Amino acid sequence: MTALLLASCFALAILLSVLLAWQWHALRVWRARHAAGQVLHAAQAHTLALLHALPAAVIGTDQDGVVHYLNARAAALSGRSPGDGLGASVSQLLPLLHDGVAVDTARQVRDCLLQQEVLEVARGAVLLRHLDGKRIDVQYSCAPLAHGGAVLLLHDVSARRRAEAQLEFIAHHDVLTGLPNRLHFQIRFEHGIAYARRHQGLLAVLFVDIDRFKAINDSLGHDVGDQVLTEFARRVQQCVRKVDTVARQGGDEFIILLTELHAAQDAERVAEKIINAVAAPFVIGEYSLTVAASVGVALYPDDDDDVNALIEKADLAMYAAKRRAPGTCLRYSSCMQTQSYSRTIIETALRHALERNEFVLYYQPRMNLDTRAITGVKALLRWKHPELGLMMPLDFLPVLEESALILPVGAWVLATAVEQARSWIAQGQPLIVSVSLSARQFYQRDIARHFAAALEAAGVPGHCIELEIAAAILIDRNQNCELILRQFRQLGMRISISDFGTGDTSLNYLKRFPADAVKIEKCFVDDLGRAEGQGHAEAGAMVRAIVAMAHTLKLRTIASGVENSEQLELLAAMGCDEAFGYFLGRAMAPDGIEALLRSGAPA
Repeated sequence: MTALLLASCFALAILLSVLLAWQWHALRVWRARHAAGQVLHAAQAHTLALLHALPAAVIGTDQDGVVHYLNARAAALSGRSPGDGLGASVSQLLPLLHDGVAVDTARQVRDCLLQQEVLEVARGAVLLRHLDGKRIDVQYSCAPLAHGGAVLLLHDVSARRRAEAQLEFIAHHDVLTGLPNRLHFQIRFEHGIAYARRHQGLLAVLFVDIDRFKAINDSLGHDVGDQVLTEFARRVQQCVRKVDTVARQGGDEFIILLTELHAAQDAERVAEKIINAVAAPFVIGEYSLTVAASVGVALYPDDDDDVNALIEKADLAMYAAKRRAPGTCLRYSSCMQTQSYSRTIIETALRHALERNEFVLYYQPRMNLDTRAITGVKALLRWKHPELGLMMPLDFLPVLEESALILPVGAWVLATAVEQARSWIAQGQPLIVSVSLSARQFYQRDIARHFAAALEAAGVPGHCIELEIAAAILIDRNQNCELILRQFRQLGMRISISDFGTGDTSLNYLKRFPADAVKIEKCFVDDLGRAEGQGHAEAGAMVRAIVAMAHTLKLRTIASGVENSEQLELLAAMGCDEAFGYFLGRAMAPDGIEALLRSGAPA
């Protein structure tokens, strides 16, 4: 009995141990499975967090393009809430356009799964957002998933596209005016000529240059000059059609392409329209500026059929217009090629003219209208060209002033004029010698010291030299003009202001700056003596006003361009102090002035 009980207990212990072992194993299996579930749940949560944090829109679909997942970026990009997008077709969720054509996104998903390849669209894709209809530049791709379905990734590239567009604009446009630059113009011109060739059409090139723009920059500063260029560009654009192109060639030069013309006269009419449009005053800050432009015209196919040749010929025509009459328009002609060649020869020869002593000064007599005696002369530069003979300033001075040669030539003019004044003093015939200064000379560093050295070397007192300075030069606030003028006055040199009344100088400048005289320009003197029937009821009013104003400020007045006795007598009656012009004597060599002084009468 006891043995049986012991055997039963032993069997029960074995069974219990088996049950406990099985239970322990079951517990271990349950714990392992539970831990695995937690890991899986954590991995899923981590993956979802990564998808939501991606800087791209992520959309998961089944094989038919039905949306099963979209992250927060995708919901925001589509303009829907995440819940609204689930179960919808991806084509409805993402209304995409590619190069302006609607895209069937669900079909792209099916094609992607069929081909088992990634489909990618990098450029030209636009998303129409449901929320507000906004067009968003996107870059997207569609990739197949291993267990069926597909995933779409979209990136908002609007900022990048704007930056690229800005860079593209900068590469093809002028930063200051916003007009197309030379590169962009060249492209449009080539397309225009290709179109004209196919359709036997006519087109024109207009080369436009602002007259005396350098004087604006030199006298008023580059800020004012930039505003003039911007306003000039705006006015020119208003004179052409949308199919035409206005570009900035560089500096103060503009170039215009006129397409689909019916006749050559159409281009010339546009040129005249531009000239008239820029004639109205340019109001820049406190200044009211008078601006003019010269225009050259060349036509395809009449003048040439090559892009670069047409531009060059329009440029030649513009320079011809500027030489003939600034502020006008000229059509290209073959004779302009010869004139351009001559200009090149002149520019090259000028570089050697000074060292070869080819320059000479002539002197035009100036009369005191009270005593009727010759009391001064105006020094005028001439060039004795070895082949072309004696050349007038209009033939070479513009070229000279555009180069740095104006500084050494200007120094030579002053030194020669001072030496001639010394010679006349030695002969007992002291004369005031008037010398014109360019803006570049006036702003030259230590200009007063250079003048002092020239006077000292010749032993000539400063009051024998009068410096003629254009009023526009004195307006530049970036230059200490008043200090420079006072340095001239300390040397005893006289100062006369030219171009007063023709530009934009106010009376305040004459009161502010130390000056001795005001020059009355020829355009005002020409009005004297004209009949009222010619539209000059108040002929000479400007001269009277300048004389009265100058005398109030204790300044002398000097009239230029006197061509007849009537003008001379009217000037004298108005109280003008001095005058010069062809009637009193043309510019002549020093011995001619000496003969005139001996005769005691005008030449």
